[in-house]
Amino acid sequence: VEGMNDSENETWVVEQNMTCDPWHPVQNIILPLVYLVVLFVGLLGNCVALLIFLQKARKIKKAIRVYLINLTLADILFNCLLPFWIIYYFRRGDWVLSEGACRVVGALYYLATYSAITFMILISLNRYCTVSKRKLFLTEHQGAVYTSVAIWLVWLACSIPAITEQQTSHRDPSFTKCFEDYADRSSYVYVSFAFFLLSLLIVLTSYISIIQSLSPQQNNPTKPQGAHRRRARSMVLGMLLVFLICVLPYHVSLIPWTLNKVRSTASSACGPVEPVDIVHKLNLALLSLNSCIDPIIYCFSVKRFRRELIKTMGKLLGRITFQSHITEPSESHMLHVSPSPQRQPPGRFPFQFQMKTREQCKHSHLGLSSPGPAANGCQMLPCLRSK
Repeated sequence: VEGMNDSENETWVVEQNMTCDPWHPVQNIILPLVYLVVLFVGLLGNCVALLIFLQKARKIKKAIRVYLINLTLADILFNCLLPFWIIYYFRRGDWVLSEGACRVVGALYYLATYSAITFMILISLNRYCTVSKRKLFLTEHQGAVYTSVAIWLVWLACSIPAITEQQTSHRDPSFTKCFEDYADRSSYVYVSFAFFLLSLLIVLTSYISIIQSLSPQQNNPTKPQGAHRRRARSMVLGMLLVFLICVLPYHVSLIPWTLNKVRSTASSACGPVEPVDIVHKLNLALLSLNSCIDPIIYCFSVKRFRRELIKTMGKLLGRITFQSHITEPSESHMLHVSPSPQRQPPGRFPFQFQMKTREQCKHSHLGLSSPGPAANGCQMLPCLRSK
């Protein structure tokens, strides 16, 4: 062993064969734990949101609903990929699956991320066109369907290079890295950053335009039209906050992190986890929170979503309550009695048992109608021998 250096924040071991084992609590504990929380919370919230959006998708044919459904699908795809990265970071950045799995999971990760960003742009544009009463191809239901299909196809085509190229690296012989070798792919990072800047500009412009298009009379929440505009502004504001809180930090640190990866790849020396890596991993955690925040935005900015959410939860709770009731025996199914309206002498029960004669029971058993108030007696009590 050539040397060993331990500290509170980082530990690595350099052996005779120059193997490195970098470790840091942010990338090996905090990041996978955040992914784990996002997996359960985000997947549950987005599945409920998708169920609500699909309930009346055939009746309510609006462009905004199409974009919301596709954004929810992108978030669900992102959530379903998190288990692979949770295992990856818990194992100190060691990819245990095949090269093909690394390519597919990495490509789908970027497909889900940038598809969600694109649908947030379309939602912001749709809300602006609704408030300003502009008619575009993107704001029509059929146009929204065609646009959504085109978005998925475009980003799928952009993900093809990630599938066709080598994505695993072995800088350390004992560890297999996945999607961490950017020596020959730095141009993709610059394109991603440029697309993010364009997306942020569109969302910010949409929000400012909505604010400017609303006069004090139009922004009156007591009027139905004013409330609708206020909810449109709230939705675009939510999208803007998602960009600033979740998406912006990731893309700001993406270029420095890539340049550092290119430099470290050219050098074979082992070293500690650098600060730019820690910042980038924290920003990855922030980026993953996007899939948890989107259902919250739906709840606060879409009135119909809140109403259908309450209705769906009511049906679910009603089914649970009904199932718990039918498992408990009911006394009315055991004995049918009716209180007697007349005063009874002492020593007698104050109830009148509904019994039938043998002839009445025979008719009831044969499926014949038996008149009289004791028609149901054969279903509750055995027949008694008449005197």
